[in-house]
Amino acid sequence: MSRHDLFSTEREGYPLENREKRDLSDAVYSVTALNFAIRDLLEGAFFYCQVEGEVSNAAYPGSGHIYFNLKDEGGMLKSVIWRSQAERYRSLITNGQKIKLTGKVSVYAPRGEYQLIVSRVEEAGVGDLYLQFLALKNRLAEEGLFDTHYKQLIPKHPRKIGIITSRSAAALQDVLQVFSSHRPDIPLKLYATNVQGRGAEHDIANAIGRANRENICDLLLLIRGGGSIEDLWCFNEEVVARAIFASKIPIITGVGHETDITIADFVADLRAPTPSMAAKYSSQSRDELYQYLSEVESHLMKMMRDKLRTLEKEIDHLSYRLYLKDPKSRLSQNREQLIRLKAGLGRAIHYRLEQLQARYSVINDRLKRISLNDQIERHQDRLQMMSDGMERALRKKYQEREQAFVNTVEKLTLLSPLNTLLRGYSMTTKEGQLVKSITDVEIYDQLEIEVTDGTIDVAVISVGFHERSE
Repeated sequence: MSRHDLFSTEREGYPLENREKRDLSDAVYSVTALNFAIRDLLEGAFFYCQVEGEVSNAAYPGSGHIYFNLKDEGGMLKSVIWRSQAERYRSLITNGQKIKLTGKVSVYAPRGEYQLIVSRVEEAGVGDLYLQFLALKNRLAEEGLFDTHYKQLIPKHPRKIGIITSRSAAALQDVLQVFSSHRPDIPLKLYATNVQGRGAEHDIANAIGRANRENICDLLLLIRGGGSIEDLWCFNEEVVARAIFASKIPIITGVGHETDITIADFVADLRAPTPSMAAKYSSQSRDELYQYLSEVESHLMKMMRDKLRTLEKEIDHLSYRLYLKDPKSRLSQNREQLIRLKAGLGRAIHYRLEQLQARYSVINDRLKRISLNDQIERHQDRLQMMSDGMERALRKKYQEREQAFVNTVEKLTLLSPLNTLLRGYSMTTKEGQLVKSITDVEIYDQLEIEVTDGTIDVAVISVGFHERSE
């Protein structure tokens, strides 16, 4: 029996009770034939009809068509708008929107499913769920639960992450896969809870509270895969919103698909479009972490170079002060020694930097083989201690050299002829040569006598020997 033999009435859209009825109790037909017959029956009875309801579970795949459910309190009707008209009505097909559809009923025979092929969409008002959503959203916004200054910072390097979702959720497997490839070194803690159905909102709030009481995680992910607006409604409940707001641990939400926005997303410290993206937002990748370590190394090296430049300036300043203490710049040899010390200090610093760089390479290699998070702070502290120690050693070395230089200046000053003049004595020279005996001069020689505050030019008029008593 063919599908055309089952119902011979033309498709004119009149009621089923007016059609010719046949006794098919003894007929044996294939599944395909029955599905096609039902399609002919429904398409003939509801060739064009109008239906009103609320949009639910809207989807916008890459094909360009729009798929959604039209529902009321007692039932649900699958509906589709083909790509040719999708852009025209796209803005009206949003979850919770109340609309009136014009179209024809069609059966997809391969699956035995019927749906409404929509040709026209009209706005009919706002759905009850959407009104509830807006009312709660506005009330919580007035209380300040969405204010940005209440948002907690997401830690860059979390030591442990808690995941709040159902143990059997597909989203959990997606998140675990991301962590496996993205950051396998971060420990995870599952806070299993229902994320759909009656009472799920209280289960979620309790899981958030439990995570805060245990206080072993420094970041929480609240996740669930896609679903209809009814499936995701527990994330629009006030008890969940207040639990998120009260959490002392930062929370990232990843609920549904990118187009699904819930009250929980508004309250959370960060909203991710999907559960997988929530996992990626929660921490830096290993490559990003290595880049961070490289930047830390560069920063520390810059600090050390800046410190060395500061010390060099201090050395130059002290050298100038020592130069000013020399009355006639007769201690140039000490300045040369200071220059040599300075050059030696530069070589020592350069050698020490090479040692630090080599040690850092060893530390970095070890860091790649063990848990990165536990090592970062220790190596930063160790580098800081090494930098402080080097600075102290450099200062001590320079102070020792400065003190030795001052001592040398004092000794030379004591031996200086100028010091003799300061005690009231004078020096006599002849043609630049020091006169030590009367045998060094003759009558009429011109002499120069140097005293503490100037010189006296004299002429020799007589020479006499002094007899010294034994």
